[in-house]
Amino acid sequence: MSSRYLRGRWAAFVGQDRHGMMTIEGVPVDAIIKEYGTPLYVMVESEIRRRLRRFKKVFGPVIGLQYAVKCNSNLEILRIAREEGFELDCSSVGELILGLLADFLPKQLTFTNLYKSENDIHFAAKIGVQSITADSLEEIEYIARTAKKLKKHIDTVIRVNPMLDLGPYSTRGNKYGIPIQYVDRAIDLVRKSPYVDFQGFHFMGGYVRNPRIYKMAARIFVKLIKRCQDRGIPVKTLSLGGGFPAAIGEEHAFPIENMKDFPRYFQRLCERTGIIPPRLIFEPGKSIVLNAGIGLMRVISKKRLGLSKRMVIADGSSYNLVPDTIIQAGIKYDILPASKLNQRRVHNLTIAGNTCDTWDILVAEIGMPKLQAGDILAIMDVGAYAQVMSSNFNTIKRAPVVMIDREGRIRMIRRRDRYSEMFAPELDVLKFAGPDELEKYNNIYRVNIDKIWKGKQRRSMGKNSRKNSLYI
Repeated sequence: MSSRYLRGRWAAFVGQDRHGMMTIEGVPVDAIIKEYGTPLYVMVESEIRRRLRRFKKVFGPVIGLQYAVKCNSNLEILRIAREEGFELDCSSVGELILGLLADFLPKQLTFTNLYKSENDIHFAAKIGVQSITADSLEEIEYIARTAKKLKKHIDTVIRVNPMLDLGPYSTRGNKYGIPIQYVDRAIDLVRKSPYVDFQGFHFMGGYVRNPRIYKMAARIFVKLIKRCQDRGIPVKTLSLGGGFPAAIGEEHAFPIENMKDFPRYFQRLCERTGIIPPRLIFEPGKSIVLNAGIGLMRVISKKRLGLSKRMVIADGSSYNLVPDTIIQAGIKYDILPASKLNQRRVHNLTIAGNTCDTWDILVAEIGMPKLQAGDILAIMDVGAYAQVMSSNFNTIKRAPVVMIDREGRIRMIRRRDRYSEMFAPELDVLKFAGPDELEKYNNIYRVNIDKIWKGKQRRSMGKNSRKNSLYI
């Protein structure tokens, strides 16, 4: 692939053919969208597996690894994570159910978020998850009351905010966890609850760009574990969370290989402090799937706005394809001219989405060749959060997802939305319309216009139908 567009992180699976058409695992993207349409997400299986194995190689067998389901909860991706020896970090009952559907054992699932209803706690306890994480003092009390009602023991982990500072990084404004000055009170609450079984601690640091932060966190938590063990309170697990940033645009990825010494560092830290080492856990998510995802779109129009400003409208959008373009200020995704990779950049333009909203800008001022309606665009590094955060704004169907393997075989792993699914929450309660009416409108929409048109042409062509149909 031309060096003017290629970044090293895509080199293993992206290329171009002699016509300048982008290929993914050797398959031209025009062939992919001919089969599945646009907009479309393409997930690269080999890249997902490579990154899962990379974490396993760095951390070795002594550290537990849990894939953060929130980043991309597709069942096929969960299956791949299971095959590669990962457990799951789940943020809702829905994600727990997905984990079970992907054939994980309940003891391979942890349940970690900021709020759980009584039914949520009952469900997690009933299936027997590995642990439920308490994010606040109030939640400890709530878990204790629910466990008492159920008369069921619940393995509980306390999430702690260690109030860390290192250069520009700080957890002092972090919404996650109990501030460390209140941890003794949290432990006492857990210990006096007969049905709450204390298992350990959890740390959620957000995006961590410096490996030193994990070592700082480890030192704080080891001291905390020492205090517990001195009081006769065993600590079985310590999760240091995820937060390994992946690269978008010009950003740099977290140097995960710089963590290779961490297992030994933690072991020595425990030995020096005189504690029994707990099971250590990390929860990578975005760094596993982000760079393995590509969004494919078509140009639907181009516009000149004055003498120097150019804009292109695509059939994807910030709402139904890449929501991060709105949510994260300053983020600039790479968008490639996937059908014109052999052409150089000749001018800067803005690529906008197709919804009726002025914020729907996918990228501003990006260098591109001359684009025309029908050209294919590829927005890179959209494998994390994009699909799970996408919406039906403007009542537009969300894009389907396909998975491509090393041999170029493609399978659909999530189909495009259906109107019946989009409207069901309202139709079920408002009763303005019935399923028959919806089906009538849907059938009108699904008519193949090309077939109707060709049929009419054949009827009007008469004796010259063969000659004219070949021309058409």
